[in-house]
Amino acid sequence: MTGRMRDAIERRSILTLTYLNALPRTVPFGLVMVLLLVGVLAGGTLAGIALGIVGVFLLWLLYVGWPQMSPAARLVRLLATLAVAGFAISRFL
Repeated sequence: MTGRMRDAIERRSILTLTYLNALPRTVPFGLVMVLLLVGVLAGGTLAGIALGIVGVFLLWLLYVGWPQMSPAARLVRLLATLAVAGFAISRFL
């Protein structure tokens, strides 16, 4: 079951990853930075939503790239994703 789910997610992610890869590197990076700045500088629900979007994006990249990552890279990316998720949750409280 898990293998089929991973295959389905990877197949559905190919078009998005291909599109993101075709963009100039500054576009996805800039968008993530803008969302992070909104999450840090704004307050309340808007900040939580901005950080939540970044957290979901990081979680998706973590899931798709997991098999190719070294254990150290997995740990660092997992901690970064958890930190963003924690900040997002704190903005809603």
